[in-house]
Amino acid sequence: RIFFRSTSGIPPRFPGFKIVQAVETQSLRAFYVLCAILPLSGLLNEYFLKYASGDDAANDRRAQQAITLHKNVGNFFQKVWLPFHLGYTTLYHWSRGRGVVRKVSPF
Repeated sequence: RIFFRSTSGIPPRFPGFKIVQAVETQSLRAFYVLCAILPLSGLLNEYFLKYASGDDAANDRRAQQAITLHKNVGNFFQKVWLPFHLGYTTLYHWSRGRGVVRKVSPF
């Protein structure tokens, strides 16, 4: 995605209400935050389980916190963000005859 995104231009926004554009922008920003938190929390869990020195009880507690964060963010992504973003924005633009997938796909 990074390669295709960096080698292609940004397509112009669909015309629409400013509030819808703002919601779409914030939804994509949330996506990038979620995409950063998920692997980092998984790595932190692995680090505290296998490589961190010091008190084993404290490391186990930190590992548990990291995996709990990982699971919560993953559940939020699956049950809240994904249905909202794909459902709301796709249906909104589809109902207005706009080809969202065709516009954002690099292929």
